[in-house]
Amino acid sequence: MPTAWPRAILHVDLDAFYTSVHQRDDESLRGKPVVVAGASRRAVVMGASYEARAFGVHSAMPLFEAVALCPALVVVRPASSRYREASRAIHAVFRRFAAPEKIEGVSLDEAYIDVTARSRHGTTTPEDIARQIKFMIRNEVHLTASVGVAVGKVVAKIASESRKPDGLVVVPPETEAEFMAPMPVGALTGVGPKTEERLRMMGIRRVGDLADYDTQRLVQALGSGGAVLQKLAQGKDRSPVDGTKPPKTISAEITFEEDVSDRDRIEAAVKELTERLAVRLREAGVKAKTVYVKVKLPDFRLVSRQVSRTSATDDGDVIFRAARSALEKSHLESRPVRLIGVGLSGLEHPHPELQMSLFD
Repeated sequence: MPTAWPRAILHVDLDAFYTSVHQRDDESLRGKPVVVAGASRRAVVMGASYEARAFGVHSAMPLFEAVALCPALVVVRPASSRYREASRAIHAVFRRFAAPEKIEGVSLDEAYIDVTARSRHGTTTPEDIARQIKFMIRNEVHLTASVGVAVGKVVAKIASESRKPDGLVVVPPETEAEFMAPMPVGALTGVGPKTEERLRMMGIRRVGDLADYDTQRLVQALGSGGAVLQKLAQGKDRSPVDGTKPPKTISAEITFEEDVSDRDRIEAAVKELTERLAVRLREAGVKAKTVYVKVKLPDFRLVSRQVSRTSATDDGDVIFRAARSALEKSHLESRPVRLIGVGLSGLEHPHPELQMSLFD
């Protein structure tokens, strides 16, 4: 007798997305250790192919460290337009199986899809839908994806991550706690390095340990968040897939090759960033009310200031003036700057019917 699914959630995660796009488009890169990174000497790895990961290379690693680990590393520059094009093609596949409001994009290469209606009222199963999506992405977009299938988002994500690349893991209803029990507690969504260390000091090393731990003691140690984590460890996650909510923030930043003290160069960088962000706003039909500037000093201290407007805007000049005002609030004077970033929040969709995906 087929398993009855009260909900069916898919977590689809493209495999090594950024480098895979380059390897797809350039045959000479296939089978080679490849990373995507900027041209700066301070650049960090944006994405690494599985061939590069075999040497210990990973995202967010300084590029010079990656090259030291793998001298044969091939470095390619970011190609944002190609990533966005691939992401649009992937989401077009998703929309064959669920309405837009049932597709929640997490990033360019990752999304949750609620296929409950399709599996409940059709003749297909959630696993069949997952296989079809994987097949279409491979044959139409020429990339591979790993998919997790479960009743809840958290378990679906853990499932997709447990068998990469090109994996498919189905966690039937009522088996969530059993599936997650042997996994390290750090695999659980919401458990960062500091929380994981605290849990380990309490003797909690596996997700199953957390699921069975005394709830009162857990709350005493971690506050109310401890009870929330325990419910997730037990597979009790019913958070909805919501494709209607707009992104909360967008941002862009520049890391200088050398520390910069010249105010004109810093403002020029801010101008470039605000123009880039304004284009992204207009592409998505979104406007922003708050502009913030983030500055990293040579000692890695971060200084952040923001300016809020009474009305939302997508005008690049207006955004630049607000960013320049936030920069003045930072009181940098002649101090050298290592990194400058601009972000926008308070995003609004004036015309919901025109809503588009806005990920970078």
